[in-house]
Amino acid sequence: MRERERFDASQSGHMPDSGPDGEDGELDRERADSAAFLSAADEAIRHALSGDSEGFLAAGRQRGGQ
Repeated sequence: MRERERFDASQSGHMPDSGPDGEDGELDRERADSAAFLSAADEAIRHALSGDSEGFLAAGRQRGGQ
């Protein structure tokens, strides 16, 4: 499918039927893998960021001429 056709089909809300059998299953697997990857990335970001930003900033302040 050409890029122009793909764009037009996605804008109209109707994607053309898929090709030979088996491609739908592969696309579903790719979507599931992508969703799992995105979820894992979100969790890693949440885990890396501190929930207590005021405490983090206070711990980094210099005191007494450090």
